[in-house]
Parts: sequence; C-alpha cells; structure tokens
Amino acid sequence: MSAQRWTAFSLSLSVALCSAAAVLFWQSRVRRRSVELEIDTRGYDPKAPPALAPEEASVPTVLECAHPLYPPSTFRRTPWDPADFPQPTAARGNPLRFDPQSGFMFSGGMDRRRAWAEHPEGGWSVRTNSFGLRDDDEPSAERPDLRLVVLGDSHTSGFCNNRESFAQLVEARLSSTRQGQRIEALNAAVPGYTFQHYLGALERTLAFAPDVAIIALYGGNDFGESLGHQHRAHGTARGDLAALQARLAAAQDLDPELVSQALFSVEQFRFDPPQVEVALQAARDVLTEIQVTCTRFGVIPLFVYVPSSLEVEFERRRERFEAALAALGVTRADCAVLDRLADSTLAFLASRGCATLDLRPAFRISAAKLYWDEDFHLAVEGHALAAREIAATLEHMVPPDACRVRRGSPSLDIEARRALFSPGACEPVK
Repeated sequence: MSAQRWTAFSLSLSVALCSAAAVLFWQSRVRRRSVELEIDTRGYDPKAPPALAPEEASVPTVLECAHPLYPPSTFRRTPWDPADFPQPTAARGNPLRFDPQSGFMFSGGMDRRRAWAEHPEGGWSVRTNSFGLRDDDEPSAERPDLRLVVLGDSHTSGFCNNRESFAQLVEARLSSTRQGQRIEALNAAVPGYTFQHYLGALERTLAFAPDVAIIALYGGNDFGESLGHQHRAHGTARGDLAALQARLAAAQDLDPELVSQALFSVEQFRFDPPQVEVALQAARDVLTEIQVTCTRFGVIPLFVYVPSSLEVEFERRRERFEAALAALGVTRADCAVLDRLADSTLAFLASRGCATLDLRPAFRISAAKLYWDEDFHLAVEGHALAAREIAATLEHMVPPDACRVRRGSPSLDIEARRALFSPGACEPVK
C-alpha cells in the first residue's frame, strides 16, 4: 500500500472510530439520564385513562365538569323559626333553647343527673358550660395548640358523662401523645340534630377559631330526619307521614327505641323509595356547605360515619331485631338502605377531597358492648372505640408539628368561593 493510500485509510478509520465513540458516548449519556429520571415508556398508551381515578382527583377534569359524578348542589338556606323550638328561660334546668344559627342548642350552666341502670355508676350527668357546650370546663382563654370542635347528634353529645364521650376521650388521647402541647375539644353536639343543624352549629362555634371540625354523621336517622328540612327549603312535599306512622305502629309498640334509632328511616325509604335520592341530595348539599365554610375559615374537616346498632350488631341482637322487623313487615335486606346511604355519602365526600372515617369496620369486629341495651345510643365502650379510631386518624391528618400553624383561606371572595364549591348555593330562597 502506498503512503498516500495508507494516509487516506488511516484518516477514514480515525473518523469512523471517532463517530462510533461519539455515538456510544451520547447513547451512554442518554441511558444514564433515563436511569436517573426513572423514565419507562414501555407499554405506554396515550388513550389509556390516567392512573388517578377522576373521583379521587382534587381538581375536577374537563369530563367531570361536563358529566359530573353527582347532581349539582341545590342548597337553600331557610331561617329557623323560633316558634318551632323551645324558648330560653331563666330556669337553670331548661335543657334546650332557640338558636338562630343551629335552630336550637343546650342551655348553658346545666347539671342534670339521669339514672341509667346499665351505666357502671348507675347513671350519668348532662353538664354544660356557659356556652351550652357538653363540657365540664370553659373554653381556654388562651389559644391552645390544637382546638377541635365536635358536631353531631345525641350519640355524639353522649348518653354518658362528659368525660366518657368520644369528644373528650379524643382530647385525652391526643394530649397523652403530644407532650407539652395543649389540646382542647369542644363538644357542640345536641340531641335531635341532623345535617342542617351541624352546619349552623359549625357557624356558631367559628368564634372559637377551631383548627379541626369533626362532623359525626349518625346513619340510623340523620338521613331520614333531613328530609323535612330539605322539603321545607324547596317547598316540596315529603309524602304521607300519617300513613308511615300507621305502618310503624306495631313495631313502635314492641320496640320504640329501635324504631327511633333506625327502623323509622328503614321504613321511610322502603315505603317511599324516591325519598332515598332526596336524602342523599340533602346530605350532599349541606355537607358541601360545611366543607365550604371550613375552607373559608381555615378549618380542617373530618367527617365520621357513626353506624346504628342495626348496621353492625345484627348477630349479637338477632332475636330482638328480627322480632321488630317481623312486626314491621320488613326484612334484613330492607335494612341495607342504611349502608347504601352511608356508602354513597362517604364516596361523595371522598370525591371532594374531604377526609372521612367510617366506623363500621371497627364496630363490626368488636366484641365490646358498643350500644346501650335500653335505647341503642353509644355506650361507654362505643365512645371509647370511636375515640381510638378518630384520634388515630387525626394523628395522620394533623401532625404534632403542624398544630401551631393556622391555614389561611383561599384568595377567592366569599360568593365566588361558594359558587366554586357549591353550584347553586347562592340562589335566593323563593
């Protein structure tokens, strides 16, 4: 090979080697970067649905806006009528008084003893502080590290002493795990409350600037009791209540407490099935307003589902339950409407990004006596189990190092925020 050809060959070989080296170099860089970023496009399908289901997303997608999972809110606020509720008196023992925000509430400064054979002490006391809260003490004048307000009906208020209610037991549990921090729970629950009352009670207790609102929904009668308020707000008819009462008469004579705590709702929805959707709409409407209010004032809401004994203790009380069902002419399958109402409402709240706690699983596996035999309200051990579950949930929702931080509300003005969270909420009452 001549010197000229050798030079040309060497030059070509060098260029080829350099090109190959360059390709290997860049390929190695791309591979290294792909590994560093952990990008894997194998099996990628641009038409596949997103990994996060729409109902779990915090921001609605375009398709959700076009085809919402649930009907829009029809919430309408109607003023409470003082003539419908007990009037305040100077008597210290007057149990309830009218309240323009929640309809009615406990009178302040009460101390009434109630005999109760099943209770370990033979009875319990209804005590309220000067604000009408089921607390032995007044709210702290100095802001605590974490303040909870607890909303609910008679199960949450407690057929027990204040210290035995799950509101106070949650306070005690959190205090024991957060050394050096002051925890305060204000029990604003009142017997006879349902969804619409919870909203008013929340608004009344905003003056205490709570960090967390625990909203306890009692499945046995909250949905049934909300129907009257929903129909009144919209000027619609609830149905033939006289016929419903006549159908309940036999079961009422046999087991009046079970009727009031669960069977009234079961028969209401069996007797008039369209009312199921009305009750679900009432729940969605009012609970959305509660979420809106919490967002506006920087309060963290936790919605807790408290089941009835009928939902979680059927085997334990089979003989008594089956006798009442037979007197009413319904089956155990008819009682599943309570689970349907609970499941639908909890799914709705989850779709809106709300924290929820369903007590049914924990209650169903418990061997403890969770409800009083006399009237099916939560017994002392029922409150203790609820407190354990709620406290554990709050430990994750509100870590100890976040207790001193107050969240600010969004920059939207009030009306814009109401329209955003609750379409139709700003419609005037007709």
